[in-house]
Amino acid sequence: MNAWPALRTMLCDGWVFRGSNGYTKRANSASALESRGSFTATLIEAERFYGSLGAPAVFRLSPLAGHDTDRILADCGYRVLDETIAMTATLKPEPHSDDSISIDRDCVSAWESGYADAQALADNERRAHRAILDRIAPLKTAFATAYDGGCAVAFGLGVVERDRLGLFDIVTLPEARRRGLARQLVGALMAWGASEDATTAWLSVVADNERAKPLYAQLGFREQYRYHYRVAA
Repeated sequence: MNAWPALRTMLCDGWVFRGSNGYTKRANSASALESRGSFTATLIEAERFYGSLGAPAVFRLSPLAGHDTDRILADCGYRVLDETIAMTATLKPEPHSDDSISIDRDCVSAWESGYADAQALADNERRAHRAILDRIAPLKTAFATAYDGGCAVAFGLGVVERDRLGLFDIVTLPEARRRGLARQLVGALMAWGASEDATTAWLSVVADNERAKPLYAQLGFREQYRYHYRVAA
């Protein structure tokens, strides 16, 4: 939550409600920090919070959400979205040199526009994305770009908090896929994280993303737990 901050947050009985103008479910959902209190009361408060933002209530259900939460939301008509795998890998302090990868400590305009174009973000999504990026400070950041023939074709973000490296915004242009560029880019970010004294890397990948999962497995990532979202119908 620190590495990918929301624009608005509210704490409620062991849950944190996060809102960011609709950009990414991670930053626009309610997540459990610990299971306590009546979830029915939490649900009422969450619906009030997201209603005030003009958005549907979304819950991110990790193992911290407790056993009954999913059933209660299902009974209330909340539908399931995006089963997601949280993965981690051990970082090794190894030198990494690749002229095709550039890393900037700050979000330069070329990275921001390149990523937004690759994801075909609408104007409001671009603004929300940039606002989230601006709130990551004071954590250490690395904005990585992979080049092919002088053209920027893949992008990724690394964020170091204490001894952990979070990986976000990994995307490759469709015409540049299957060339190993994403693997090189993530490898460069992992090497950067190790150089910043991080010992573990983590990321989340949608469970049905059959293109990305083998890539992360090759880089040493292993599943730690799964979560899914439920959204008001």
